[in-house]
Amino acid sequence: MNEKNNDTSAPWILLIRHSDFFTTGMYLERVLQKKYNVISIYLDRFNLLNTMPSKVSSMMLSRLVKFKTSASINPDLILVVDPVRKKFDFSSFNAPTVYYAADVGRDRDAFYHHIKDVQVQNYDYVFVAQKDFIPAYKEKGCKNVYWLPHACDPEIHRRYDLPSIYDICFIGSLYPGSLREQLVRKLEKEFNVFVGRKYLHDMAKTFSRSKMIFNESLVGDLNMRIFEAMSCGSLLLTNRIRNGLEEMFTDRKHLVIYDEWRDLVNIIRYYLDHPDEREQIALNGQKEVHQKHTYTHRMQYLLETVLGK
Repeated sequence: MNEKNNDTSAPWILLIRHSDFFTTGMYLERVLQKKYNVISIYLDRFNLLNTMPSKVSSMMLSRLVKFKTSASINPDLILVVDPVRKKFDFSSFNAPTVYYAADVGRDRDAFYHHIKDVQVQNYDYVFVAQKDFIPAYKEKGCKNVYWLPHACDPEIHRRYDLPSIYDICFIGSLYPGSLREQLVRKLEKEFNVFVGRKYLHDMAKTFSRSKMIFNESLVGDLNMRIFEAMSCGSLLLTNRIRNGLEEMFTDRKHLVIYDEWRDLVNIIRYYLDHPDEREQIALNGQKEVHQKHTYTHRMQYLLETVLGK
């Protein structure tokens, strides 16, 4: 049992998440374990529970919870986090059910799988990472749908006292032929750029070594990189994104938004030449995400909405 909270009066939460260490579910688990009793079930395509028929897997899940707790504990809340996309029957638990559609928008097929395979319309609550998708879930019969954007974990996504050796960096996937790849390749010809894949603390250290962090959202999604980059205290440059970006952050105050390639190049040159202004915006952005947009804030909102706690 993954439990770090010894307060037996604290609510019990059954968390079903993907087994990967860098998913949204991992960050939610870290937060929940500090205050609540958490029973974690990890699923991926190799997990037998994930390959069983729905009725069998639901029965086995109930037995697994009893085995992990060595007691007949009924969870106070059941939270399933994308990319887990399996249908479960939770009726034996008698607890409110929550599905967090964390990958909708980023994954083009996520919404389809949530409705067809997970059948989120049967959950008591659905939380959606991308605000613009809320009407689509409601149209499919989801009763209670709320916006729950991605966030940062300041213990991981933090500023390291390291020299800035890159003008700008991009950490993530470059899909051949995508606008993101085209922009990154152009930036490499103009500036000192780091491009690669990094995770957790290694990612934060690379962000800390960079004067600016580049984000190009592929499908207009409010991605994890936005919050993680700002939390590390370097200036974030991002394309203009839907899904509530400008409801949360102000251009030229917390981050810098670009619209076209020519804008992006001019912006980078400007902020390389004006380091004080660059650092002030970066500091404002860091304060803003730490004060309002951590995974602790997200879980507080979810639990207040569902349990009133």
